[in-house]
Amino acid sequence: MKKYVEEKKIRSVVKNPQLIQKRQEQIFNAAVTLFQKKGYHVTGLRELSREAGMSLGNLYNYINTKEDVLSIVHQKTAEKVLKAIDEKTSSVTDPVEKLTEMIEIELSTMNKYEDLIMLLYQEGHALDKKSIHYLLSQEQKHIQRFQKVLEDGMAKGLFKPCNSIIMSNLIKMMIDSWVLKRWSFRGKASLKEMKKNIIGLVQYGILNEPMPGKGKKQ
Repeated sequence: MKKYVEEKKIRSVVKNPQLIQKRQEQIFNAAVTLFQKKGYHVTGLRELSREAGMSLGNLYNYINTKEDVLSIVHQKTAEKVLKAIDEKTSSVTDPVEKLTEMIEIELSTMNKYEDLIMLLYQEGHALDKKSIHYLLSQEQKHIQRFQKVLEDGMAKGLFKPCNSIIMSNLIKMMIDSWVLKRWSFRGKASLKEMKKNIIGLVQYGILNEPMPGKGKKQ
């Protein structure tokens, strides 16, 4: 069983877990707004505290440094993507349908936070080792969700035999390219087209039965 790295515990003077969660959500929302608008380096903690509806002194009750804010944003962004996938696919049992839903949801979520995700990739070097290890662990969770669906589909005879580790990583790489290579897509492809092409490519490669309209003529 894969052992995941626990998230970095941000130093907090406050000990109430519910209040910490509430304040971190405020900090996250404020940071998303300001980082996307101005960038990480230009945004100051005083400005962030105002955006979060907190005094600067109160902000320091929940963080110690500006890097802590970046850690909160990284952690919550990863968690929100995983939560969206889990909430919308938990009741789906058909592997083909589930894989399709997962690709669509992850692409939509990445598109929603595209500027933020790009910034996080660029500023990831500012994180400490524990935060980086946690984020890599979250990335592995994404990949293993795809891997599990692929293996379920193969076990049920719906998918062709394949290396599920390679295939799940390839799927994640295609999804990530919507943000990481956005300069290549903008003005040339829509999110809807991206979803259709990734899903079509994956299904064409792994489905045991041809897609509707793609079979041989009788």
